[in-house]
Amino acid sequence: MGRGKIEMKRIENRTNRQVTYSKRRQGLMKKTKELAILCDAQIGLIIFSGTGKLHTFPESSNSLGQTIQRYLNVQGIQLPVHDNREELYSELQALREAIHNAEQDIRNYLGEDLGPLPLEVLQKHEQQLESSLNIIRVRKNQLMQQQMENLRRKEQLLQTDNGNMYRWLMGGGQLPEQQQQQQQLMGQMPFIYGGEDQPSSSTVLQLATSSSSPHQYCPYRLQPTHPNLQDL
Repeated sequence: MGRGKIEMKRIENRTNRQVTYSKRRQGLMKKTKELAILCDAQIGLIIFSGTGKLHTFPESSNSLGQTIQRYLNVQGIQLPVHDNREELYSELQALREAIHNAEQDIRNYLGEDLGPLPLEVLQKHEQQLESSLNIIRVRKNQLMQQQMENLRRKEQLLQTDNGNMYRWLMGGGQLPEQQQQQQQLMGQMPFIYGGEDQPSSSTVLQLATSSSSPHQYCPYRLQPTHPNLQDL
């Protein structure tokens, strides 16, 4: 029976993946060695497993280093001469110490690990907490004042709306703007009562004749639909 075709994708089973890696790595190392011997080729092979384990060909670091240096020369790549690994390590240590101190300060602010701290450090933490508390209180008061101001504005708007509604009801269902327009119209066309000072049941309502207007207005007599009880 022939061997079936294997789909090229990551093997999910960890055990099968490790077995496949070991077998194929050995086959790759064998083919690389044969190619180097048969063809007199200079080959460098570097393999890192999924767990981080290193495998190289050739196994000698000097031979592999020569192969890598030859590759860099051919590609025209220049590696930095200055080795700054010590500086990087020192910087890393400083960052780790800063992180540790910050975490310790946070625990102290939460009231933890206060036993070994001297009096001076405790007073310093107390001052910092009081300063932060004052800043928080100032901000809280600002927000409360803004909310109170918004409530006052809403209350004033509500009172204004209630006043307009009251005037609207008292004015016979007319808004203040409509009342103002009606007053202007009444000023342009004044009415006068005819007859006695106190109008009777048959009040004569006569339009006044304006000197500036060329038209004459005819008098009108208004008859009440119901008799006046005082005249009976």
